[in-house]
Amino acid sequence: MKYVKCGAEVFEFTPKPLSKKCSYCEERAILSPEGTSLYLCKDCFLRFCERRVRENIQSYKMFKETDKVGVFLSGGKDSATLLAILKKLFPTLNLVGIYLNLGIRYYSDFAQSAVEDLCQKLDVPLHIVSLIEREGIRIDDFVFTNFKDKICSVCGVIKRYYFSKVAKELNLDVIATGHHLDDTLSTMLSLFFNGDFISLSRLKPTLPPTYAGQARKIKPIFNLPEKDIFYYAVLSELPIEGCSCPHGEITPAKRWKVWLNEKLKEDKTVKFRLLSIFMKKLLPLLPIEESKKDEELVPCKVCGEPTPSKSQVCVKCRRVALLQRVEDRKLEWTAEEFLGYYSENADRIVVCDVREREDYESGTFPSAVWINPNLISAEDKEFLRHFKNFRNKEIFCFCYTGRLSYMFVLRLCKLEFKAYNVKNSEELLIKK
Repeated sequence: MKYVKCGAEVFEFTPKPLSKKCSYCEERAILSPEGTSLYLCKDCFLRFCERRVRENIQSYKMFKETDKVGVFLSGGKDSATLLAILKKLFPTLNLVGIYLNLGIRYYSDFAQSAVEDLCQKLDVPLHIVSLIEREGIRIDDFVFTNFKDKICSVCGVIKRYYFSKVAKELNLDVIATGHHLDDTLSTMLSLFFNGDFISLSRLKPTLPPTYAGQARKIKPIFNLPEKDIFYYAVLSELPIEGCSCPHGEITPAKRWKVWLNEKLKEDKTVKFRLLSIFMKKLLPLLPIEESKKDEELVPCKVCGEPTPSKSQVCVKCRRVALLQRVEDRKLEWTAEEFLGYYSENADRIVVCDVREREDYESGTFPSAVWINPNLISAEDKEFLRHFKNFRNKEIFCFCYTGRLSYMFVLRLCKLEFKAYNVKNSEELLIKK
C-alpha cells in the first residue's frame, strides 16, 4: 500500500515474509518494529502495538471504562489506528468517532468517506461537523487573508475550538487524538528551541481540562512510531484516505521530523531515548499551566464559548471575522462558467494545463500553456520563475480531476497571483 501524507511524505508497505522467524512464535516474520531488535509476524505485531497502548492507558489513567470517549478522526492512518485499537481493547467502551469536515476541496470529502467506512467497519457511531454549515467558510478561504502562509496554524485554531465545543455538545468525558511518537518528538524539539516551555508542558499524554466543563484530552498512541502505526493500519485493512491535504505546509515541526528520521539511520533507539529524556527529565522541570478560573473567562461575544480574551472575542471568531472583509473568495469555476468568461476576457487570461506532457500534446484548450505537473513540489524560487510573466494576468488551471490544478491555484494565491481552478476540464479539451 502507498500512503501520501501532508507535505508529500510517502509511506509504502507490502507485507511479505522475511527470512527470519517471529521473535514471539514460530510464524515467519514480516517486519521489525521501529527502534527494536524484534522481528514479528502479523498477529504478534498487532498485539505488540495493542499492548503498548493498553499500558499507556493504564499508566496515565487516561479514562475509566464508564467514560464516554470521543476520538477525533481525520481520515488518516493515525486516528484510524487509534480508534481500531481502542475498540479492540475496550469493546464495551462508550466510543464515538468525530469528523470535522473543513471544506478543503479535493480532500475533506475524500477523508470523510474514509472515516465513514472506518466507523462502519468498526461499528462505532460517527458524528460529523461541517465547517461550511457551521461557519459558512472553508479553510481554503484563508488564502485571501494575512494567514495565507500559515493555513495550518489557523486550521489548528479552528480544530481545537471544535474539539472543545463538540465535546460539550456530545457530553464527552474524554477527547482522544492520534498524536504519535514522531509528532511528540518533532513538536518537542521545535518548542524547545523556541523556548516555549508552557506549550512543551502540553505535550503530556494526558491533559486535564483547562477550565470547568471541558473534556480531558488524551494521546494513547503517543509513544508508537508513525511507521508502525502505518503498518498497523495496513495489516488491519483499515479504510484510510491516501491523499494529502493541499495545504500541507513544511512547518518547523516537520523539519525536525526529517532530522529525527535521519538520526534514526545512525541510532535506531534515538526516538525512544529522546522520549524518555523528555518524559522523565524535562517534563518535571517545566512550569505547570494552571486551569483557568471562572472569573478569568468570559463568554465570547460572537459564539458564546469561554475565552480569556480581553476583547471578549475568542481567537476562532477573530480568525473567521477576517474572511468577512473578503468579498470575493472564489477559487474554482465550472468549465461552463470559465468558457463564458473567457469569451469576453481572453486577453487578460492565461490558461495552464498541468497534465502530463503527452496528454497536453494530444489535445488541450486552444490557448493553454503546458506547466510541468512536477513543478508543484518545486521550491518557491523555481515555482515563481515559471509564472512571473503571468503576474498581471488571471490564471486558470486545469488537470484530469481538478485535484492537482487546485493545488497549483492555492499555491499561486498564497504568492498573491489571481488564480482559479477549472473543474469538469474534459469540456475544455480539443483533441488533435
